[in-house]
Amino acid sequence: MAGTVTRTEAVACDRGALSTGIVHFGVGGFHRSHQQAYTDDLLRQDFDAAKDWCYTGVGVLEWDAKMRDYLKNNDWRYPIVAREGTDVDAMDMHVQEVVTLRDMLLSFEDPAAVVRLLAAPSTKIVSLTITEYGYRVPLNEGDHKLLELANQGVLDDPELSMPESIDAACAKATVFGLILAALAARHRLGRRPFTVMSCDNLPHNGEVAKKRVISAARDAPECDDALCAWLEEEVRYPSTMVDRITPATSPQDIADLKERTGIDDAWPVMCEPYKHWVIEDDFVDGQRPAWERVGALLVPDVRPHELMKVRLLNVTHSAICYVGSLAGLTHVHEAVTHKMIKPFLRRLMTKEIAASLVADPTMPGELLAVLDEYVDLVLSRFENVAVKDTLDRVAMDGSEKFRVQGRDVIMERLAREGTVRGFALYVASWAHFLRSKVRAGEKIKDASAGLVTAPWEMDKENMGGTAGLEAFLDIEEIFGVLARHEGWREAVKREFLDIDQAGLEATLLGAIFGVGHNSNADLSSLERARERASGTFALDEMCVADTIETDEWRADDEAAVFVSLEA
Repeated sequence: MAGTVTRTEAVACDRGALSTGIVHFGVGGFHRSHQQAYTDDLLRQDFDAAKDWCYTGVGVLEWDAKMRDYLKNNDWRYPIVAREGTDVDAMDMHVQEVVTLRDMLLSFEDPAAVVRLLAAPSTKIVSLTITEYGYRVPLNEGDHKLLELANQGVLDDPELSMPESIDAACAKATVFGLILAALAARHRLGRRPFTVMSCDNLPHNGEVAKKRVISAARDAPECDDALCAWLEEEVRYPSTMVDRITPATSPQDIADLKERTGIDDAWPVMCEPYKHWVIEDDFVDGQRPAWERVGALLVPDVRPHELMKVRLLNVTHSAICYVGSLAGLTHVHEAVTHKMIKPFLRRLMTKEIAASLVADPTMPGELLAVLDEYVDLVLSRFENVAVKDTLDRVAMDGSEKFRVQGRDVIMERLAREGTVRGFALYVASWAHFLRSKVRAGEKIKDASAGLVTAPWEMDKENMGGTAGLEAFLDIEEIFGVLARHEGWREAVKREFLDIDQAGLEATLLGAIFGVGHNSNADLSSLERARERASGTFALDEMCVADTIETDEWRADDEAAVFVSLEA
């Protein structure tokens, strides 16, 4: 295989000199490729300044044991493998060996040990990559028992462990139950709190984490008014914007790494070279690593950066996966280089998503000035064949991604009477994706799977109608007020029927050139839309738009109960 191979060896140091300053929930591929990479870079640059800011991971789910066992067998070190190229036979590879993850605890094995670690004065930051759903899981019986024990001081005893010494229900403690128990212990002991830092792909993720901690405390009888006030006034919850495409590691990735470098590793983390981290500089007593020395941006307000990234990258990522799947493709790089899909994505990004950013008066001029460059950067990153990110993986949890990342853009565009045709096609493609999966008897990988599959289970035998689509668009948990917006519903229905009747490529072509029908999806244009062609079309003078701008021609099971992120 052609392409260059470079390697950064592990930091030569006494591992015993490293100590934990950060505890992280959710040690998966992304955390290992992103936050660990920055901290490892800092350790290389200034060992003495970084040595007390290493990580201990915490897993709360049974399958986290696999990651813990792998890391333990690797002496708590692992390779980050960054690959890049547009030719599968000529990919450049850089390997960085990371040593900043010191240990990993499993809360279901010993929740008392996890609470003691979190409550220790040396723990300054608790960071999270727990996905959108992790913030919506309610406290359970085990959480309440842990809070009671923390208030009593029972968990301070280093001899206390599971399962003999405390109630077995504590083994099922959730992320925020463990965090609350530790903060309650710190408050009782007169210690300063730690910073809670979300690193999940959520808009204003710091505010989401803060609301979850405080609402959980207020709902817990074990948390008194003094503790609740302390959680609100003294704990810091900085928002972050994180970015590095990190697909799941495949057996072939493991084999390729061994063949090209001689490294025999059971679970290397594979990613792209690009990484980006913007952090709100708001930490308890200002205590944090100097991540800005290794490329992170520390800023007073993350929102403009996260809005630009979440909308142009994450929303586009979701749009890719559904149209790409309908086109019979497997990987993101195949979809973004498809002759029809790429120009469709560019139009969606520039005419609808970027337009929403330009219309936002809070967006700084320096970011608006580089929107076109950022669009090009995102598309070029998606073309990286080395990432080998699958469309099926990106399609996971589509309901939550749309609700959190995409819905607001549509609502803003409709409020300004702007076009949302690209978004209508995105949702129509998602509907076709769900319908085809249900009819094939395949499992939908969405925490709200029951919700999104029910319309299509009902509509299994209806091969040409829209009853399933109508029921899908009725789901207010996903679509919010859009479920009652007739203009929006009509726009999605037209794209859905176009895909059925004219095929995906013809529908994409219409969206690229803005021809075939009016899908502005505003109520004022609804009547005009009904008077026009159904959306199936031939390229003649009958369907050419009045004006065409030159640049447009660039060709598991559903969780039972969740708490609201808005709570």
